[in-house]
Amino acid sequence: MSLQVNCFATLKSFVMTGLVLAVCQTSMLSMASAQSAVKSPGAVGDSDKVDVTDLEKKYWASKDTDFSVVQNRLYTKANRFALSLQYGTLINDPWSEGPSFSGSLGYYFSERFGIEGHYQQTNSVDNKALVNLKSQSGTANHGKIMSYQGLSANWVPFYAKMSVLNNTIIYFDMAFSPGIGVTGYEQQQLGGNRLKSAPTVSLDITQSFFFSKYAAFRVDYKNRWFQEEVISFNSGASVNTETAQTSMLLFGFTFYY
Repeated sequence: MSLQVNCFATLKSFVMTGLVLAVCQTSMLSMASAQSAVKSPGAVGDSDKVDVTDLEKKYWASKDTDFSVVQNRLYTKANRFALSLQYGTLINDPWSEGPSFSGSLGYYFSERFGIEGHYQQTNSVDNKALVNLKSQSGTANHGKIMSYQGLSANWVPFYAKMSVLNNTIIYFDMAFSPGIGVTGYEQQQLGGNRLKSAPTVSLDITQSFFFSKYAAFRVDYKNRWFQEEVISFNSGASVNTETAQTSMLLFGFTFYY
């Protein structure tokens, strides 16, 4: 009887020891698997990596080791003609004021560069300062701007969009346009006015607000410089030649096709 009890105890001890060893081995295998997963999270491999090469080509332009953002354009001008019609006024003439009508036809070789031909007609009349001067002591020796014809190169360095009251998006750009042309002006003379013309250099600043693929609202600040011959109002004799600057603010629309 004592021998049977000892054998049973020995067998029980052996079974318990085996169970303990089995549990320990299972735990160690689980820990090893977890460590392996942590050390190589990419084990699922290269097939799960996202290829962003196409995105980089579309939205980023490399410059050596740097990158710059390139904004996608909703409305484009490249390889298109642009016809503009505008209305505005003189804003800096000391003796004259009056409405100006302008028409221009341009062509854009790219989104950044284009050329544009201009024709502008101005109906210059005496402003309040000159009217007061005439009522007191006579008049001033001066000329009145009548017209302008010229050609400009359009450079468009800025293009952007803005949100209006979180309701709509407006796309716009800004252009700088140096140019050359001819200004027509009228020398004021007691015996009859005389028409003159002078070579002109210009620098225009243009802001365009696009509202469709084919049209945009346009605002221009136009500046022109030319050599104006000033004559005496009473005698018609030449008084001097001076550099005249003409500035205008014009509003209108551009149509693309």
